[in-house]
Amino acid sequence: MVANSALVVIFQVPLSRFGSSTEAARRLLVPLAVLFAVGTLALAVSALGGRNLAVAALLTAAVALTFAEMIHTIASWEISVALAPDDAQGAYLGVHGLAQSTQRFVGPLVMTGLVSAGPLAWPLLGATLVATTAAQNRLVRRRLPQPSLSVAKVTVSEH
Repeated sequence: MVANSALVVIFQVPLSRFGSSTEAARRLLVPLAVLFAVGTLALAVSALGGRNLAVAALLTAAVALTFAEMIHTIASWEISVALAPDDAQGAYLGVHGLAQSTQRFVGPLVMTGLVSAGPLAWPLLGATLVATTAAQNRLVRRRLPQPSLSVAKVTVSEH
């Protein structure tokens, strides 16, 4: 938890520059899929045996999944705004928020099931996340408008 918080404090704002346009946000889905795969495979490796391997694998998973969380946040907000018609942005963002609330409700149940199922469940979760990210990338590619709805390139953090 400390590593997660420290990484977010240090990297969230600098990473947000990579989502400065809708196309840039869409391109973030590729490294997001890689981070999901690395994080979930590291969780599976942590159960293979040995304290040193477990510690290294769990640290790798924590770092990979923290960066995945940050990149997902950057990409998802930009894409959700970009895909919304001008007259329905509130509704689209409401659905986006509902999806986050659903994740907070369903997430603990899924994680409990994964932990109970054993180490082979983690690569299955990783494969599901990679497939979902790839599908999102493909579906969004054709629908993104050309002009970005992001904030200007100069932000408060740059002053």
